[in-house]
Amino acid sequence: MTRQSLIQVSLFTFLSIAAFSANAVICRWALDHQLIDPMSFTSLRLGSAAVVLFAVMAWFHLRKAKQGQPLATSEQPISRGSWRAAMVLFVYAITFSYGYVAISTATGALLLAGVVQLTILSYAVRNGEKLHLAEWIGVAVALVGLLYLVYPKLSTPSWWGLVMMTISSYAWGLYTINGRKSLNPLSDTAFNFYRTLPMIAVASLLGLWLTEDTYLTQQGILLAVVSGGVTTGLGYILWYSALPKLSSSMASGSQLLVPLMAAFGATWLIDEPITLTFVISAILMLGGLGLVLHGRNQHRKTNLKTP
Repeated sequence: MTRQSLIQVSLFTFLSIAAFSANAVICRWALDHQLIDPMSFTSLRLGSAAVVLFAVMAWFHLRKAKQGQPLATSEQPISRGSWRAAMVLFVYAITFSYGYVAISTATGALLLAGVVQLTILSYAVRNGEKLHLAEWIGVAVALVGLLYLVYPKLSTPSWWGLVMMTISSYAWGLYTINGRKSLNPLSDTAFNFYRTLPMIAVASLLGLWLTEDTYLTQQGILLAVVSGGVTTGLGYILWYSALPKLSSSMASGSQLLVPLMAAFGATWLIDEPITLTFVISAILMLGGLGLVLHGRNQHRKTNLKTP
């Protein structure tokens, strides 16, 4: 990798991680200040992300057409995602919004990072992969940190937010696993967001019928559109641009920066305190997940040495 390419990949990785962190801050900012309701925020976020992703995909296709390159071949047709992936994406987005009504930015981002990594690791074990000793220790430490984060709040009203964010984290883990099989992540992601639109319509109608708790402000709409079009849509594009040039351990490890950046961003922008519980949980969870990544790397080195 050339120096210029290294700088580009590093910049894309940093900007995408910053975008994912900003998503948590923006969502919490909009919902905690009651600038918009969770369903409307989710609808605008997914809709604006779909518009941005399709616009970028159309630009790439137009550029290919001008260069005389075929848009698709019989061996590699245009990827269009799937309804299953779209459903998982919708579950992630809606529970993400409802979770942030009740819990802090830092707690939600830490829970998301931990559960996603553990979901991916569980999938690997289920498919027959063996764990290094460091991975088992790391999983145990991360689970202790997760329990320490969650347990004190199970008796308070925020348990609902924790449940919603746990479901959201698991759904995102499944979406990530599904995305690893994609031959064209940008196209698949754009079509998956597009496929969530009828789900948004049905969920919005059900929300109006069951609760009638819909409220919108100009600032809330703006935050939702920024969350969808910029920190989600453009964030995914930057991430998928950097991902092919990152090792698995580096890609997973960089994701662990999201809760820390989200915590500091929330402290700076919306005056959320960083609690001692969060600090201890972050040390345990991120340290444990770091051991898991170290164990994965040891496995990779061992496999490379094996003839």
